[in-house]
Amino acid sequence: MLVKMMEVRRGIRGGTVVLNEIYINSSHIVSVTDDIQSNQHLVREAGNIGLVDGTQFSKIVILEGSTTRSIIVVGSSSEVYNKVRERQILRG
Repeated sequence: MLVKMMEVRRGIRGGTVVLNEIYINSSHIVSVTDDIQSNQHLVREAGNIGLVDGTQFSKIVILEGSTTRSIIVVGSSSEVYNKVRERQILRG
């Protein structure tokens, strides 16, 4: 089941931060954790990318074949977990 998330990406060479809509296969998610580092750094730039103050960010580790990839998404780990969980309940 695909789950829609908003990925946070930093431009080339640490440039501006942009939001990117991404669809993640929920069965490929390895882990979801609160991203303390992004919460500290991106809070200053949240207004510039259209987010409200206090927005939290999470790191999702995705399994891609035999490798993993980490992405930063908008939302706390519990919010992301609940979003993925709701999709899995609806599937069954």
